[in-house]
Amino acid sequence: MNYVELITALTVISTAMLTLEGAWILYTTRADKRAKEMLTQPSYSSKKKKICLLFPAYKDVINLDKWIEWGKDGDVTYVIAEDVTRKNEKFKDRAMFVHRDSREGFKAGAVNNCLDILMEKGMKFDYVIVIDADHIPFNNSVKDVYGYLEDDLIQFFWYDGLPLNTALTWLTYSSRYYSNWNLYNRKFPNLTGSGVAISYKLVKAGVRFPDSITEDYALTLDSADSKSIRVTVIPYVLCIGASPKNLKVYVKQQIRWAEGTIRDARRYFLKTMFNDTLTAYDKWDFLMHANMYVQGLYLLVNVGVLLAGYGVGSFLAPIILFQGIAYFKTLAKTPKRYWATYFLLNYFMALVQVYAFLKAIFMNTGSFYATDKSSSKSVEYSSNIAK
Repeated sequence: MNYVELITALTVISTAMLTLEGAWILYTTRADKRAKEMLTQPSYSSKKKKICLLFPAYKDVINLDKWIEWGKDGDVTYVIAEDVTRKNEKFKDRAMFVHRDSREGFKAGAVNNCLDILMEKGMKFDYVIVIDADHIPFNNSVKDVYGYLEDDLIQFFWYDGLPLNTALTWLTYSSRYYSNWNLYNRKFPNLTGSGVAISYKLVKAGVRFPDSITEDYALTLDSADSKSIRVTVIPYVLCIGASPKNLKVYVKQQIRWAEGTIRDARRYFLKTMFNDTLTAYDKWDFLMHANMYVQGLYLLVNVGVLLAGYGVGSFLAPIILFQGIAYFKTLAKTPKRYWATYFLLNYFMALVQVYAFLKAIFMNTGSFYATDKSSSKSVEYSSNIAK
């Protein structure tokens, strides 16, 4: 194969993958009308559940007052898992406060440590719900979610982007809105960090988050070989959080998500593709989800070929335009005055995605996925329980 043939082959592959990804995004981000009604409807059962709300925290201060108000009519225990910092220690009189002086395992390590402590103390629950530290309830109460707590692994809808007053906050809000529907419409959805409900019988059976910077995605893949442990997506908005504080934080967040997703997809690729419990459609969803974080590489290949004037470049412009249309579909909730900014950001983020992809594939060390083992593993916790 000569140089031109190689360029042509790469172009055809990247063009095909961009097209498939765009079509997949357009299909999966549609809002289901029947499910959409559930966003404002009460849950279908009033049977009470004993719930543990678990907040992994690092540098963020939890709005515990709002969550205590949320759970005042139910049997809710609040547990704060804070690493290194002590910004939430003031809540020790109203919540169980667990503190580690290291960040080993990052969020997964903090959550797993708390789950182990709950087991050691013989505490009993029906469900543990993991909530990001910066999230607050979304106009609901604990009574509204009882009926949805039936399956083993549950992912609730959640929003972020508060306050909605800049291009970045609107981008975050709209992207999360359509990401929720992407999860709901997929045959093989994954957990997304916050609003995750785990049946306590799984906790007692030893289910824990894998050591990953995208621990929610890793748990989804790690559990996929069990027919009885699948993620159920509930189109009910449980909580809402804040937008990244600035573009630097946003870029760092995107790098973390892209790198973690590619690394987990690589780690679980063979296990997933040769999994007899998954359907062909499940495996297609797995490939497209990972492929979403490789779009930047495809775009750079296509734009490079187009600018270089190769013969195959004549049909690339419509494909690149199609990718842009699919991208802007996920921004339909944003004011149009920001769209020009988003257009430029889309292609800037292509470079960020390529950087994250190369790190995930070729680098074996790095701040995002090397757990901190230099600090001691000292753990302390209060025995206070708030209900």
